[in-house]
Amino acid sequence: MKKKGRGRGPTPTPTATRPRTRTRKHSPMEFLETPLTTASTPNQSPHSPVFRTTTKKRQKSMAAASPISPPFTSPFHPPKTLSSIFDLKDMVASRLDDFKKCIERSHSEIFNDLDAFYYRLHKRFKIQNQECQQVSDEAEKEYKKMSERIDESQEAMMTSYSEFTSDAQASTSYASKSITKLSQSVEKAIDALRSRYVISAA
Repeated sequence: MKKKGRGRGPTPTPTATRPRTRTRKHSPMEFLETPLTTASTPNQSPHSPVFRTTTKKRQKSMAAASPISPPFTSPFHPPKTLSSIFDLKDMVASRLDDFKKCIERSHSEIFNDLDAFYYRLHKRFKIQNQECQQVSDEAEKEYKKMSERIDESQEAMMTSYSEFTSDAQASTSYASKSITKLSQSVEKAIDALRSRYVISAA
């Protein structure tokens, strides 16, 4: 009986030392609690200003909550033990809600930028339209002034032409009358000379 007990004694020692040398395997729940951005390096992170602002806000909130974050923690919520599938569903739902909120914030920022750009573009277009309208009004005023001057010059030319024609007609009528009178006086003088010197009108 003693020999059998001696043979069985040293056998459990290697089995007891084996679990100590093995590395502990992480459960799937612990991997689900790991942050989403741990695999990405700074060079591979997105350079969009929306992601920068969200990451900065998230880092500030995490720093305010706890100065040293333990490993395998969620970036949105404090770590908690997952005891059932309902806890896993709650965690996934909370992450989805946070992701939706982040997308909504980015959409609102994009819409605000688009509204500001549209307002600046509309304001610039309005200013340019006012300047074009002012230039067209000034050109129309200058055209009116030029047309008025042309009308005045045409009227002056018409009046001067009518005066010239009236003067020419008066001078021609006076010349014709004076010529007839002169011819009559010459004929009378010739007749007087003929009668004085008894010259026949042959």
